[in-house]
Amino acid sequence: MKLKLVLIFGITFLFLFRPASTEEKINLKLFQPSSREPVELYGKPLYLIGTVSPSNARVHINGSEAKIDDDGAFICYAPVIVLDQKDTLGNNKGKFDIRIRSGSQTKEFERFIWVKLPPQTSSPKKMEIDHTWGITPSQNQVLPEGETITVELKATPGCTGYFTVSGLSGRYSLSETSLINSFYWGEAVFGDGFRTSGDRIEGIYKGSFILNRELSNSEIRVYLQNPQLGSVSYSGFGRVSTLNNTTRRVIQTKYDPNLVIGRTSPGGGYKMFLPEGVRFEVTGKKGSWYRAKLAEGESVYLSEYNVYTLPAGTPVPQSSVRVVRTRDEDKYSWVEFESSEKVPFLISQFEDPQRIELLVYNTTSDIDWVFYDRESDFIKEIKHSQIKDGVLKLEILLNQKTHWGYKQEYKGNIFRLRINKPAKRNAKILFWDNQLEDRIIVLDPGHTSDYGATGVRGTREKDVNFDITLKLQELLEDAGAKVYLTHLRDQDLPLTDRKKVVNSHNPEISISIHNNAVPQGVNPMIHNGSSVYYYYPQARTLSKMIHRNFLEDLELNDFGLYWDNLYMCRIPESISLLVEPAFMIVPEQEKLLLDEDFQYLIAESIYDALEQFYKEYSE
Repeated sequence: MKLKLVLIFGITFLFLFRPASTEEKINLKLFQPSSREPVELYGKPLYLIGTVSPSNARVHINGSEAKIDDDGAFICYAPVIVLDQKDTLGNNKGKFDIRIRSGSQTKEFERFIWVKLPPQTSSPKKMEIDHTWGITPSQNQVLPEGETITVELKATPGCTGYFTVSGLSGRYSLSETSLINSFYWGEAVFGDGFRTSGDRIEGIYKGSFILNRELSNSEIRVYLQNPQLGSVSYSGFGRVSTLNNTTRRVIQTKYDPNLVIGRTSPGGGYKMFLPEGVRFEVTGKKGSWYRAKLAEGESVYLSEYNVYTLPAGTPVPQSSVRVVRTRDEDKYSWVEFESSEKVPFLISQFEDPQRIELLVYNTTSDIDWVFYDRESDFIKEIKHSQIKDGVLKLEILLNQKTHWGYKQEYKGNIFRLRINKPAKRNAKILFWDNQLEDRIIVLDPGHTSDYGATGVRGTREKDVNFDITLKLQELLEDAGAKVYLTHLRDQDLPLTDRKKVVNSHNPEISISIHNNAVPQGVNPMIHNGSSVYYYYPQARTLSKMIHRNFLEDLELNDFGLYWDNLYMCRIPESISLLVEPAFMIVPEQEKLLLDEDFQYLIAESIYDALEQFYKEYSE
C-alpha cells in the first residue's frame, strides 16, 4: 500500500510539474534568388531554395507550395510580384510573400529582389527615348567608303522621324517597325525550348545611310515628332569615321597562353584561335573590335587588347605554299609547310571519314610536292586546293577510329600541325586486359574561390566537386593510370590558367568535374539530372559513353549531352570534356551528392567509360 501511494504521488508530481509542450520556432533561410543581383524576368516564375524548420512545416510562396525534404531543405518555383518601384538602372523591385504554417503557428515573410523586365512598348502618353534599348550604332565606328550604316533606337510609338550625320548633307528617314519579344536563352537551352511571350514591341525606329565621303568622328542625331506629344531629339550614338583607303592598316596578334580568339562579330561567337604574330589587314573598327580581312566577303573580329597596330605602310600579309610534308613521331604525326608570313588559319575536324581540314588565308597554292613519312601510314592522304583567291585548303585524311586531339603552331616561318595518334593498346596478359595502366589523365575539380552553385542546404559545389575528383583519382590510380589534378583543395586557380596546367602534363584525356544548376526562369523541379559537355569532335565519343553510364548508374533525369563553348572543353591538345552528374539546387540530388557512396558511384561511372573508351579506341 505504501509503495502504491508513492507511485501515485510520483506520477501526479510529474504530471503537475511537467513543462508545457512548446512547438519548435519557425525559422527560414533563403539561398536563392539573391537580393543583390537583378534577375532577368521573361514571364516565367523563379526558383527559391533554402531551408525551413521545423521540417514538417508547409511553405507557400506567392501561392505556390514548396517541395520540402525531410530535413527541411526546400525548393519552390513561384511567380514574382513586380512592383512599380525602380532603381537607377531601370530594374523593377520584385516581391515574394512567404507564408509558413507549422502546427498552430503561422509566420509571414517578405523577400525583395530586383528584376529586369523584357523589353516593352514605351508609354504612348509621353515623349521618351528608351535608354535601356540596344541602340545602333552603340560604339564608335571606322569603316571604308561605300559601307551601309544602320541607325536604330526605341522610343514612344506613333512618331515620325529622321536623323542627320554631321559632315553629310540632308536628312535620312526613319521608319517605325515592331518585333515580337525574343525567346529566353535559358529556356531554349535548358528548359522547354523556344517559347516567346508573343508580345509585340512597337516604337522601334530604323534607318540607314551610305558612308559616301570622308568623315571624322561624325555625330548622328535623331529627331522624332508626335502630333499630340511634341518632339524629342537624341544624339547618344557611336561616332562615325571613314577608314583611309589609301593606306592599308595591318594588325598583329599578341601572345596569349590561351591563344587569341577571332570572333564572328564584335564580342560574338568564336571563329578561330590564333598564336602570337599572325597578321591581318584591317577593314574597319567597331568600338574596341577590329574587323580584319580573311578573304573577299569574309572577316573576323579581334579585340584591340589582343593585337598590336603595326606602322603605316606595313604590307598586307601574303604567302604561298610549295611543299607540304608529314613527319612521324611515336605519339604524333606532324603536317608542316613553309610560310613567308604568319597568316591566319582555320582548323576544323570531321568524322566519317576521319579528317582535319585546314584553311590558310592570304595564301596561294604553288604545291608541287607532298612528302609522306614512309615510317607511318597514320596520315592516309593530303589533298590540296585553292578554293578562292587567297584561300588554300588542305584536307588531311587520317587512319584512326576517332580524333585524339591536335596542336597548331608557327615555328619560325614553318607552320606545324601536330595530330595526336590514338593511344597505344596495352598488352593483354592471359585474361587480364588493363587498358588504363600508364594512361595520363588530368582531372579538374570545378571552381575554387567562386564556390560554384550553392545547394539547398548551403553546400558549396566546389567542395563536392573535389570530393568526387579524389574518388575518381583513387580508382584510376589503382588501375595504374597517372592522374594529375589542376589544383589542390581550396587552392585559388583562375579558370583561364587551367589550360596551361592541363597541357603541362601532356594528357590524353582531361575531365572537368562539376555539378549543376539552371538559370533563373527555368524550372529545376522539372529540368534537372545528369549531363555531359564537349566542344571538339574528339571528345564526343567519350562524352556519349559517360553520359550513357550516368543515366544507367545514377538513375537521375537525362539533362542532356551538349556541344558547349566551355573553357575547359576548348583544349584541343587532348580529349577534353566537362561533366555535371547531378543538380546542387535540387534537394534530393544535393543530399545524394553529400553521400560518399553516391560520389563513388559517379566516379565509377566515369571510370567505366574511360576503361571502355581505351578498350575500343586505343590501337
